[in-house]
Amino acid sequence: MRVLIIEDERKAAQELQFLLLSLRPEWTIVDTLPSAADAIEWFSENRSPDLIFSDIQLADDVCFQIFKKVKISCPIIFCTAYDEYAIRAFETNGIDYLLKPIDKARLEFSLNKLDTLRNALLHPTPDANIAALIGSLQAPVPKAILVHLKEKIIPVSYADIAFFYYNQGLVMIRLNNGSSYHVTQFIDEIEATTDTRQFYRANRQFLINRNAIRNIEKFFARKLVVKLNVDTPETLIVSKAKAGDFLSWLENRPA
Repeated sequence: MRVLIIEDERKAAQELQFLLLSLRPEWTIVDTLPSAADAIEWFSENRSPDLIFSDIQLADDVCFQIFKKVKISCPIIFCTAYDEYAIRAFETNGIDYLLKPIDKARLEFSLNKLDTLRNALLHPTPDANIAALIGSLQAPVPKAILVHLKEKIIPVSYADIAFFYYNQGLVMIRLNNGSSYHVTQFIDEIEATTDTRQFYRANRQFLINRNAIRNIEKFFARKLVVKLNVDTPETLIVSKAKAGDFLSWLENRPA
């Protein structure tokens, strides 16, 4: 379980992390963010966590401003010193509302509630199983992308693609053999249809195939430089905010 904490009080964030890991030591805290602005930036560069703990009154705004600008699909447990926001909290993906100071027993109750909800989703009704099957048939992961080259249409297998690269409105694909093509799709559209176990959006310019990664080097300010098996048009840098998520993806999602 990947957990994100949004809390502007360092002590409160540390206490929550301690309590949480004492109850669920196998979980991972992916980051702790102090402000709405930091959270919005984080979500623009990282895949969604499995659970969010969020204070409501942050240093720069209330947390609901985050959820207005970012589409959140995971559950949220709100932690606050005020009870006036309870109704508004449950208008989002809120599943519980904890008042500070957080009690360990009350936190455990929230986590058990989360387990119950997850279990219900993992064991859906037969009708839900049929709906999921129909959905999977309607939206398969494509095996190839079509490249228009003069009068020809060439199917290029995703397995042969080292990376997609966006620059000045154009998207280029480079294959493992070093050849390159341009495609008409936007890189966001391509990312939405790729297998996330195989491809990762390293930054705004690059969508990379895990099998094309040769090595990773540490860069200043806790950034990462990713070296591929083929040349790249520019240095492929993963930001500090995204570095942990990238390494987790690389380690925990085997090909």
